[in-house]
Amino acid sequence: MTSQVVPSKVKPRLKGLKALLTHQTFRRVVQLTFAAFILYITLVHVWAGEASTNLTASPEAFCPFGGLETFYKYITSAGTYVPHTHLSNLVVAAGVLILALLMRSAFCGWICPLGFIQDIIHGFSAWLQKRFVPLRKVLRTISQRGQPVWAFLDKYLRFVKYGVLIWAVTGAAIYGVMVFKDYDPWSALINMAEWVFTPGLVVLGLTLVGSLFVERPWCRYACPLGAASGLLGKLSPVYLKREADACTNCKICTNACPMGLNVHTATTITSVDCISCLECVGECPREGALEVKIGLPLMAK
Repeated sequence: MTSQVVPSKVKPRLKGLKALLTHQTFRRVVQLTFAAFILYITLVHVWAGEASTNLTASPEAFCPFGGLETFYKYITSAGTYVPHTHLSNLVVAAGVLILALLMRSAFCGWICPLGFIQDIIHGFSAWLQKRFVPLRKVLRTISQRGQPVWAFLDKYLRFVKYGVLIWAVTGAAIYGVMVFKDYDPWSALINMAEWVFTPGLVVLGLTLVGSLFVERPWCRYACPLGAASGLLGKLSPVYLKREADACTNCKICTNACPMGLNVHTATTITSVDCISCLECVGECPREGALEVKIGLPLMAK
């Protein structure tokens, strides 16, 4: 006797306070909190001036990628650091890597201020597109992920961040300086208050403009910290599973994914590019179609 598959139910529409108390609202609050903290640290450090640098924390002290850059020198030279890094960078980096082992690239999706800024800009772009039809046509033509040429470029551009990771880490190990610092858009952003011009400002400008057309372009294509977090996250027991029997292949989850992953065709979402933002889960209209699972690392395909 064969069992009959029961169709999945449509999620009930949340209203009032329940519509606000969602995991996506919580995620935005977390992102905003960390962004406000870094902004506060930056402003206090700038206002204190150079004479008080020992009394105020530099925002660079909270950069986890600085911990990866200085790690080799720290273990090979009796605890010294690459310039512009500190023990705090190693501690924060360890925290990010531990989080990656537990929750994949949740740091990127829930904490990173630069990722949050890209989210804001792309959200503003979506708001403009709803109100200005000509602009919507232009932006969608440029950013259409389904076009063959763009899909081809998108596939291979995602490997750039691994090259940046190797260059930045090995460069710091060989030369003893942060070779990536002058090109780092995050470094350029926190140094804007000090009126310091670096090539990173150009990279930052390209990232912010690119965010109008593509969600999280820096995260997708160039972020070395995201590359490291994603690779280590492959060992995480936490992953997303799409239940084919409950899924209607409506592509809402794929359209919601800020990293451009084809969620609606996957059995399990274990991509190194997944930032664990859970936007696909929140937007999915069917109960049980997308769920967070815990299993053995590297076993899910």
